[in-house]
Amino acid sequence: MGTALLVVVNVTAGSALAKTVEFRGTSVNVPASWPVFDLRAHPQTCVRFDRPAVYLGRPSADQRCPPARAGRPEALLLEPRGRGAAVVRRAGDTIAPGPRAGLARARARPAAATYTGLGFDACSTPSAGTMNRWRSSPYRAIGVYIGGTNMACSQPNLTAPWVSQRTAAGWHFILIYVGLQAPANSCGCASISPGQAASQGRAAASDASGRAGALGLGAGNPIYMDMEAYNLTSTNTSAVLSFLAGWTNQLHAAGYKSGVYSSSASGIKDLVGRYGTSYVEPDNIWFAEWNGSRSTSTSYIPSADWAGHHRLHQYAGDHNETFGGVTLNIDSDSVDGLTATAGQATALIPDGTFIQLTSTGQVFRMAGGAPLYVNDPSSLGNPQSFTPVTLNEYNALNAVPLDGTFLETPSGSLYRVAGGFAFPITQTSLFASANPVEIDTWDVSNPDNPLAHLNQSPADGTLVQGLPSRQHWLFGQGQRLRTPAGPGVQLDDAGLAQFPLAPCLVPRLGHRTLGQVRASLARTNCRLGRVVRRHRPRRGHVLHVLRQFPGANAHRAALAAVAVTLG
Repeated sequence: MGTALLVVVNVTAGSALAKTVEFRGTSVNVPASWPVFDLRAHPQTCVRFDRPAVYLGRPSADQRCPPARAGRPEALLLEPRGRGAAVVRRAGDTIAPGPRAGLARARARPAAATYTGLGFDACSTPSAGTMNRWRSSPYRAIGVYIGGTNMACSQPNLTAPWVSQRTAAGWHFILIYVGLQAPANSCGCASISPGQAASQGRAAASDASGRAGALGLGAGNPIYMDMEAYNLTSTNTSAVLSFLAGWTNQLHAAGYKSGVYSSSASGIKDLVGRYGTSYVEPDNIWFAEWNGSRSTSTSYIPSADWAGHHRLHQYAGDHNETFGGVTLNIDSDSVDGLTATAGQATALIPDGTFIQLTSTGQVFRMAGGAPLYVNDPSSLGNPQSFTPVTLNEYNALNAVPLDGTFLETPSGSLYRVAGGFAFPITQTSLFASANPVEIDTWDVSNPDNPLAHLNQSPADGTLVQGLPSRQHWLFGQGQRLRTPAGPGVQLDDAGLAQFPLAPCLVPRLGHRTLGQVRASLARTNCRLGRVVRRHRPRRGHVLHVLRQFPGANAHRAALAAVAVTLG
């Protein structure tokens, strides 16, 4: 491991002192007040991203961490990479998401497991040795942080083999994702943008499901969004509920179960207020109420809400416990709900299978994990073999096909699902490798009928990419909004054209750089027009916006041009 070279220099911006930290040929500039920790010399140092610091080296498998949940990411980790230079890591970079696996024809689903008993969560996942020693504890479920913008601790131990080995040892997992928080939050965390809450929730869910899959915890498992306590203001409530709706919709589209962790008096209270309405509810809730009671009942939640093994209760926080001679700082939980497990737990009904609902005799065909109604069996060759399913089994299937599912009607029309909507594909040559499921034409003609298991328009927050333009779009209220590149289902441009463009709502651009201007305009369906520079920039000086036209909050037609003056 190389040594660090610290050089204190003056920084002109704000006249603040800064220093350069060099490690294995990689240099970073940070404020002079940031401490630097050498992990080789102090291996039990907790690598926490919620405090300003620089860490040098690889985090230890047995670092000593508090059960901190969330915090604004500030720290940097300079980690050795083989014999070469160091790689710089930040919050959320500790697990590399693997490729998102599509629905296989005969794949088995790692199903969620209902667990009733005690659990604990710690900021940094314990080592295999510690977990073996803690088998003498009363706990059999463990909360593990898999990622998120506001995740506080590094996770050197959390790998797919660790998950597989712990599953074999009988442990259940509570997967925790610490995404954006309420606009005015209690942890000083990066926050939700109220106007983009639903899309940010969907983006968080896409990242979380990718990270879970990389750990061998595939579709069918629950992931819990950690929404820390916040004040019950109209802005906070509206943003949080929109974010969580996007979170749940996207997890369901990816085949995962949705969970939410929050304080009984804030996030949980807001969710209870929407229970039983048209609001899309998480499958499980995890309420923080440090009253020492191991019951999953609380005065904040009516007994009929999330009943029947769909609750977790964090009843004690931030305390030490020792088992097998090893002490951990943990939060304690009473669990009576869904937890995650690795492996092949229950068989997923393969795509193309004809199923028959035993209670009604209705026939459906599986596509993307969802049952699509067969109104005219003769159009699909009068199938003779059906897999019987009970009403409970039917209700457990996906509400809509997974994003990216290809469908084909008997006439040869091709469709691809995104956000639950079946987009027509006119340029089939763009999707030569498509392996569609043949379905009844009735389904795409009647998306308003619940039996079709399709949406009338893409769910709010759906991200797609048009081909061959390669333009990315975000959906909201049936309209398209340009968005920077990101994860999204690939469709053809002609199929997207049926949805109108959202109008341009001109953002406030004052004091932004030209790069920031382009990004802001892309998010609001505007485009950059004339750019005037008042003078040539001096060496080291970056031009910022002095004036703009039209002004902020002006309403214009979609893709209207906005002119700026830089100085």
